[in-house]
Amino acid sequence: MQTYGGVSIINALPSWYGSSMAVNLKVKVEIKEGKRDYSKESDLIRVIIDYFKEKYSIPDIVVDIESELPQKSGLKSSSAVSVALIAEIAKRYNLRNINPPVLSAILSLKAGVSYTGALDDATASYCGGIAFTYNKMFRIVKLDNSEDDLSVLILARGGRQKSVNLNELRKYNHVFEEIFRIALKDSLTAMKINGILIANILGYPLDPIEIALKNGALAAGISGNGPSYFAVSRYGEEGPIYESLKRFGDVIIARPVSLDCKDLSIRD
Repeated sequence: MQTYGGVSIINALPSWYGSSMAVNLKVKVEIKEGKRDYSKESDLIRVIIDYFKEKYSIPDIVVDIESELPQKSGLKSSSAVSVALIAEIAKRYNLRNINPPVLSAILSLKAGVSYTGALDDATASYCGGIAFTYNKMFRIVKLDNSEDDLSVLILARGGRQKSVNLNELRKYNHVFEEIFRIALKDSLTAMKINGILIANILGYPLDPIEIALKNGALAAGISGNGPSYFAVSRYGEEGPIYESLKRFGDVIIARPVSLDCKDLSIRD
């Protein structure tokens, strides 16, 4: 099963309302039956396999992951792996009535790898496009396409996330609820506001964001809880932004992924 990474439009931690946009950085998960090596399983993979073993009596499986995403980067790698593994197991063993993004959110909470379950990330990863969700109730509010003439420049970093103070973030719950309402009509404006606010609240330097915006970015900020930065431009207008961000590290140029999810059941 192939899924996608993404960047944040709305961080769900302050208000439980979240939104993510899928980009064409791929994660591919394959499984085969065999003896499990628990030392190679992350907490999330272990919880997912154990869930299916207990509920559906599947045999032991070995998981193979190919990912273009750095781990703990804010680019939705955990959700991409989780939803891909769930969908792959469901297809392999012909299990129906499974909603992969919602189950991913539930099991991500159980595994302790997410504060909210990241339903927005899992849905965008599985479906492409833009997902708008209310994570507290595992509710998908809206699915939409991103504009098709965009590029997403990513200053990808992994493994050095700032510590998250949930109480501090949730002081801003009403602000982020309002940004979510803006996002439903104007995702780029909301993405810019969210990206700057999250960087500020979590204590990330604003220099990459300010420089990207000064060089023509339509939006820029921190994705997820960091540490990766992103900037959005019109397709073909990436040059000045790319050059300005290179001083901070390697820059990946990605494209949004079109929405391709007629329903949220396992598809043949």
